[in-house]
Amino acid sequence: MNRTIIKVKAFLKGIILMLKPHIFIGWLREPLLTMSNILSLTKWAASQDTKTILNDFYSPLRDYTKRYQLYQNVVDNLNLKNEGIDYLEFGVSGAYSFKWWLANCVNPDSRFYGFDTFEGLPESWGIYNKGDMAANVPNIDDIRGKFIKGLFQETVANFLSNHNLKNGKRKIVHLDADLFSSTLYTLTSIAPYLKKGDVLLFDEFNVPNHEFYAFKIFCDSYYIKTRLLAAVNNYFQVALIIE
Repeated sequence: MNRTIIKVKAFLKGIILMLKPHIFIGWLREPLLTMSNILSLTKWAASQDTKTILNDFYSPLRDYTKRYQLYQNVVDNLNLKNEGIDYLEFGVSGAYSFKWWLANCVNPDSRFYGFDTFEGLPESWGIYNKGDMAANVPNIDDIRGKFIKGLFQETVANFLSNHNLKNGKRKIVHLDADLFSSTLYTLTSIAPYLKKGDVLLFDEFNVPNHEFYAFKIFCDSYYIKTRLLAAVNNYFQVALIIE
């Protein structure tokens, strides 16, 4: 019986490939992907234990300054102010978040690394075009901080080869690259260096086909388990701890 089912499936796949249905209904790919990811996102949100954590759901208006409330919540609950950490931010732009973490985590052994092309988005994203959100490399006066300019695909592997991220320090990984491709590349690159207790911050988490989709594929592929620490702006910004 099983062999018959396999043969029938193989036959039908061959017929479908021969008919080239993408010519006629290929336009359905994006809306179907979006719907699938929205359903996965709502399922994920419903499965989180939010009774004792910062979570503003449901908020009718988005307030970007709430991200700093989220950061402070994470720092306070994990006692990060004086802990030596490795902070890695992917998508720096004007470095507002980067500078916040520098100012609020004061251990001299902490290190802060910011990755960005500083030439804007490498591809279009929603209402934004390729090249939007360009910024100058920020100036900072803290020797613990460093910026790495270039595409993640061209800089991250070399960085990981030349920096010891298996040094026992907690890692705070801030993912603010917006794009599915950039976020997935980053997560898969740093996967071997993540451990229990490390924190993932997302800045556009509830965008179904980008950061959330990359997160879902990453967790499914690497068997990563996380717990929600805090969320603001209806899960637009979230903090998760690796378990």
